[in-house]
Amino acid sequence: MTPLLPRLATVVIGGILLIVGAPFLVIARMVVLAPGIPNAVRNRARLLLLGAAFLIVYELAGSSGVEGQRFGRQGGCDRLAALNRRFYGWGFAVAGIRLVCAPPPRIAVDRPVIVLARHAGAFNSALMAHLIASELGRDTYTIAKRCAAITPGLRDAYTASGVVFCRFDAEGKTLALQQLRSQAVGALPTDALLLFPEGTNYSVKRWHQAITTLRADGRHTHAEQAEQCPHVMPIHPAGAWMLASSAPTADVVVLAQTGLEDLAAEGLGYPPRGCGTVDVGWWHIPADQVPRERDAFSAWLRDQWREVDAWIATTRQPETMKQALPLPHPTPAIPT
Repeated sequence: MTPLLPRLATVVIGGILLIVGAPFLVIARMVVLAPGIPNAVRNRARLLLLGAAFLIVYELAGSSGVEGQRFGRQGGCDRLAALNRRFYGWGFAVAGIRLVCAPPPRIAVDRPVIVLARHAGAFNSALMAHLIASELGRDTYTIAKRCAAITPGLRDAYTASGVVFCRFDAEGKTLALQQLRSQAVGALPTDALLLFPEGTNYSVKRWHQAITTLRADGRHTHAEQAEQCPHVMPIHPAGAWMLASSAPTADVVVLAQTGLEDLAAEGLGYPPRGCGTVDVGWWHIPADQVPRERDAFSAWLRDQWREVDAWIATTRQPETMKQALPLPHPTPAIPT
């Protein structure tokens, strides 16, 4: 758990920021609702409102009103799931964001599931955990970079739910793979093993840098494949393969969203949308269709990511945007 003093300091500072920033939040709400606002401005307003909702839900409200935790190996997942429900329900409504989720896959209850997720946009990581809990009904096991939990409240919630923080230097990556193997070997049928094979949040600059690195390492085929997928980062299959090989009975779900990356609206290789829609897609691969040999798995995973890239391109077509104009949202009550 986070020491009391830093936690208290975050609550105090967060409260002051919300009080001082209240007029700006009112203006941001008006910008979200007003017609004719440029996409970039509307998205910045949404990001500001989401930041305020984040402070309220994860830092100021904390564990108050959160359902009692189950006892056992991963009882803390209930706490994280409750906080995520508040944020992605009330917080999204405040920011004028609609979550459009394709029907989730039906997965046999007698096995764990490996969830391999796209990494793009603000608040993307917690959204994946939220979807796993709300749509798949599973507890989330995962690893994360230390910087992923940027505030004490979020770090507390992650730690309680079984998230293991790792350094991503050479030694840290080795320990991370060991941790993934341990999670996979010990996975229960109620567990979801979550991983982001891209390893970092999408931006066109990072995409170019990753392709340059692939060419410098002599991996020209992989570089050419990456160039054909401009909406996703090149994958690092080692961690995903560790999960797949260590949990051979697990189904795989590829999970992607597009919409959250629009909030920053910088560094994208494609035009930002202003519709306030976050689209979610699922791809379910039964365990007996998942290659477990390392090279075959790596090639298979790259094929999956090509499908994700094509889905993003189709979802973001202008025709889709015209059908998803921003709608007025009543201001919801503050979560309790």
